[in-house]
Amino acid sequence: MINILIIAAVFGYSGWMIYRHVQKGKQGACAGCDKGKTCSAASLDSPFSCGGGAANNKL
Repeated sequence: MINILIIAAVFGYSGWMIYRHVQKGKQGACAGCDKGKTCSAASLDSPFSCGGGAANNKL
């Protein structure tokens, strides 16, 4: 009986982690990031900007 509970807990946690990963992926790079706007990639002058810097203006 305890084996079934342990297996259910492992699969439940694995499913939750996959779900969370997919949801953060749908938000985009900076929206899913834990650091928010404190990283250098999120600054507006960065070429890797998520918020509309020079990289987003090139078409």
